[in-house]
Amino acid sequence: SRDEIPWGSPSPNHLSNMVSSRSVSRGALPYAVMASTLACGTAIMVESPENGIPGLYTGMIVWAFAWAFLDAFTIGANDVANAFANSVGAGTVTHFQACCLACVFELIGVVALGSAVTDTIRKKMVKVDWFEQDPYVLALGMSCVNLGSGLWVFAATMLTMPVSTTHAVVGAVLGVGIAAWGPGGVNWGWEGSGFASVAGSWVISPVGAGCVAALIYLSVKYLVLSFDPEVAQQRTLRFLPVYSFLTFGIIAGFMFVKGIPALKKLDIGVALGIAVAIGVFFGILAQLFVVPWPRRSILDNENIPFWYIFNINCIPVGSKGYTEEPKKANDPEGGQVQAMQMMGAPQQQQPVMYDMYGQPTQMMGSSAQPSAQPMMMPQPMMQQPMRMNYPVMGAGFGSSEVVAVSGAAMGAEAEAEEGKKSGMDSWMAKVAPGFYMDIGAHRAEDAAMHALSFEGDSKVERMFMILQLTSCCFFSLAHGANDMANAVGPLASVWMVYSTGTVATKAEVPIWILIYGGIALDIGIITMGHHIMSALGNRLTLQSPSRGFCIELGGMLTVMVASKLGIPVSTTHCLTGATTGVGLCNGNFNAVNWRLLGIIAFGWILTCPAAGIVTGLVFWGLASAPSPTPGNGFFEGEYHG
Repeated sequence: SRDEIPWGSPSPNHLSNMVSSRSVSRGALPYAVMASTLACGTAIMVESPENGIPGLYTGMIVWAFAWAFLDAFTIGANDVANAFANSVGAGTVTHFQACCLACVFELIGVVALGSAVTDTIRKKMVKVDWFEQDPYVLALGMSCVNLGSGLWVFAATMLTMPVSTTHAVVGAVLGVGIAAWGPGGVNWGWEGSGFASVAGSWVISPVGAGCVAALIYLSVKYLVLSFDPEVAQQRTLRFLPVYSFLTFGIIAGFMFVKGIPALKKLDIGVALGIAVAIGVFFGILAQLFVVPWPRRSILDNENIPFWYIFNINCIPVGSKGYTEEPKKANDPEGGQVQAMQMMGAPQQQQPVMYDMYGQPTQMMGSSAQPSAQPMMMPQPMMQQPMRMNYPVMGAGFGSSEVVAVSGAAMGAEAEAEEGKKSGMDSWMAKVAPGFYMDIGAHRAEDAAMHALSFEGDSKVERMFMILQLTSCCFFSLAHGANDMANAVGPLASVWMVYSTGTVATKAEVPIWILIYGGIALDIGIITMGHHIMSALGNRLTLQSPSRGFCIELGGMLTVMVASKLGIPVSTTHCLTGATTGVGLCNGNFNAVNWRLLGIIAFGWILTCPAAGIVTGLVFWGLASAPSPTPGNGFFEGEYHG
C-alpha cells in the first residue's frame, strides 16, 4: 500500500535519529573548534631547544648593552637633572657643582647601596613564567625595553620635558607584553602594581607632594621669613636645629622605605624609630656646630670657610679676619666697583625689581647694552651674581667664579669670546655646554610671575642653603640606589638569560653592571643635564634656598609615605608637584607658570604610550623577523656559495 515504506528507504525513526544526530553535531561544533584551538595553543607552548643553553646570540648581548647605556644616560640627563634643578635655580649650587655632586652621590648610591637583585620584569606587569619556554625571547624583549625607554626619555629631554623614567620603563614593558600576548597579557587593574595604579599616580604624586611641601614652606614663611630682617635672622638660628631634625628624619625614613633596597622590608615601627633617632641626633649636632657657623660667618661676616664648621667653637672670634661689607651702589665713594660688588651682597627685604628684564644691565658674557639707568645696579639675591660671589655652602665647593654665557643666542661679543677659547675649552663647550651657560638665570618672559613672589632676607636664605644642599645630596644618593634599576634591571635580565639560558623571577645584578650604569648616568647629567635644569629652575616658579629645601623634603616625604602604603609614585612627579605647591604659597595664582606645567603634565601622560609603542613595534619586528639559515655564512665574514 501507499503506507508501506519501500525497501531501502529510511524509516521515520531513523530519520528522526539522523536529524537529532545532526543537530547535536552542529551544537557540538563550536566546542570542538574551541577544544582544538586550545589543543593547538597548548601544542604551541613547547619548550624551545635553546632553553637551558647559555651563551647564545652574542650579537643580542652587544645590542642590549648599547641600549642600556642609552637608558642610563637619559636617566642622568632627565631624572637626576630634575632632582638638582631646584638647587641650581635657587643659587645654592652652580650647574657645574650640581653635576659634580650628582656624579659622586649617584654613583655611590648605585654601587654601594643599589640592589644586588632586581625584578626580571620591572613592576611585574607581565608574567615572567610566560617566557619560561623561550628565555631568549624574554632577553630580546628586555633589550627592547631599554631601547624604547631610552629613546623616549632622550626625546623628552631634548624637548625639555621632565618625565618619569620609571613610567617610561613601565610603558616599554607594556609594549613587549602586548606585542607578545595581546592586551590580555598585561595587568591593567589597580591590584598588583597594574597600569591603572600607575595612571592614578599621575594625580596622586604631584597633588600629595604639593600639599606636603606647601605645609612645610608655610611653616618656614610664617615662623621665620615674614619677620623683619634682623628678627628673621635670629629666628632662623633658633629654628635651624628643628628643621635639621625634620630634614634628617625625613631623609632617614626615605632611605629606609624608598632609597636603600636592602632596608625596604624593615618593620615600619622600627624604621620610624630609627628615623626619629637620627633626626634628633642631627638636630643636636646642628645646635652645637651648625648654628655657630652661620652666626659668625653670615651674620657677623667672619671669614670662616665652611670646612671649619665642626671646630668653629675652637676658633677665636676675629682670628680669621672679616669680609668687608660692600658699599651701596649710590655711595659717591663707592663708584662702579662697589656697585659691581654689590650684585652679590646680601640685601634687605624689598619689592622685587629686575633691572635685567626691562632694562638689562651689563653682565659677564652677555651682549646686553646698558640702559639709561646706572650701569650696575643691585640685583635680587637669587640671581647668578650671588652664586659667583658667595664663598660658602654653594659656590664654595670649587671655584667662586662661573663662566656664564647668558641666554640661548650669542651676540657678536659672545661669538668673539668663543673664538678666544683654548682648544680644551672649545671641546668642553661642545661636550658639556651647560658649564658655559647661566643655568637657572631669570628670563624676561618670567618677570611678571617672579614679581608676584614673596622675598625673604638674603642672609636668611643663605642659612637655608645648608639644609637644601643636604637634602638634594641625599635625594641624589637615594635616587642612585633605587631608580637606577630602571636601566640595569632589563639589562640584568638579558645577562641572566645569556649566562644561564633560563628565566627566573629575580635577576642577579653583577657589580660591574651597576658601575656601567652609574658611569652612563654621570655622562648624561654632565652632557645633557642643562636641558632640564634650565627648563625648570626659575621657570616654573621663583626659587630660593628656603623654597628648594621645602620642595625636596615634601617630595621625599610623599614618596616615603606612598611607597609604604603601596601606592606607586614617581619622584619626578613629586618634585614638580611640590614646586607648584610652594609656588602657590606666594598667595597669587599667577606666581606659577601654568603653561609650562601643562606641557610637563602632557609629557607625563604621553610617556607610557610613547615608550610602549616604540618598544612594542621594535620587539614585534625583531621577534618575528626571518633568521638566516645556519651554514650560509651570515655573520661569519664569508660567503659559502
